[in-house]
Amino acid sequence: MLLCSVWDRSELTAGHLATPKGLEEARRGNLPAFHVLAASILPGMEHEIRLVEFRRVYSLPIGFLRKKALDDGRRLRLLPPYREHLSQAFARFFMRVGLPVDIPPFR
Repeated sequence: MLLCSVWDRSELTAGHLATPKGLEEARRGNLPAFHVLAASILPGMEHEIRLVEFRRVYSLPIGFLRKKALDDGRRLRLLPPYREHLSQAFARFFMRVGLPVDIPPFR
């Protein structure tokens, strides 16, 4: 199972993503390496806005993660279509191809 780093908004203290402009660019999908998750206001499950980073991908055995999920009990989960939106953002980042020589701009 692939896992990515997730950062709370309050952890972003320096750099472009610490600014409202940077977070807005990430929210709009203009920063392919990042995806913004909305805040949760569910009682007992409150959480601030979070940022998923696709640059560092980790792999753990599915059995380990299933056991951890059972041991941890209640947790926030993304529902459709938000889960698919996150998956699509990861796919867009992962499938990008950098060309050695780009087509020059039309003028």
